[in-house]
Amino acid sequence: MSKLTVILPAAGKGTRLNLPYPKEIMKYEERKVLIDNGFDFFLDYGRKDVEFVVVINEHKLELVNYLSKYKDKFNISFTFQNPNEYEYTGAIKSARSLFGEHNVVLLPDTIMKLRPGKDLFTLVDNSLLETGFTFLYKKENNKDMLKTKGALFVNDEGNVIDYEDKPQENLDRYNAFWCAFAFRKRTFDVCMNFMEKSTLNLKRLDDEITNTPIFGSKGIEVLDYVDLGTWSEIRKLMNEKINT
Repeated sequence: MSKLTVILPAAGKGTRLNLPYPKEIMKYEERKVLIDNGFDFFLDYGRKDVEFVVVINEHKLELVNYLSKYKDKFNISFTFQNPNEYEYTGAIKSARSLFGEHNVVLLPDTIMKLRPGKDLFTLVDNSLLETGFTFLYKKENNKDMLKTKGALFVNDEGNVIDYEDKPQENLDRYNAFWCAFAFRKRTFDVCMNFMEKSTLNLKRLDDEITNTPIFGSKGIEVLDYVDLGTWSEIRKLMNEKINT
């Protein structure tokens, strides 16, 4: 098994929630904040297996202090997002010097659940040995939802055939969205350049994906995924907890 680097892009300004502290440390359970979800996947591992890279901005020092709770278990590095890089793709690119050979990107304001009995470290390790890139995805046919996500078309064999960030038309082309993704260091540039063109609305060729390791890569289907970047989703989660 290869050592895994977990990248947590946390450099966003959190304007949708307008909290007086970083949204990643918003408490939603008695002893848990949002960013804890990324660490929970690896509680059975230690610093020899997993290390973390957190991408921040100058307003996230409270987040640094909070994550000191994990200092006895994991190595955690912090890096600032390059101000000349934009969106989540720019945050990830800003961590390039800290990549390992195997890497996984987890969004720290989300909750992702794997299928019962599945272990994220093992899933990613096996998948990257096979393809060099993999999306963790959730099946989705709601067009309004697909408009807000990194939309995918995943075939019956679980292979990724198409991708577009927040598509606004031709939505019948897609049947899923990505929740996280993993990559081998050698595949990063070509994959991220392709994804970034879509995120930043830059021109790209219709079949450009076929020239990247993303095309035909084996995806990992997740059981559930919740994006807690908006108050409506937070209220929905809280109501579900109250009613269960």
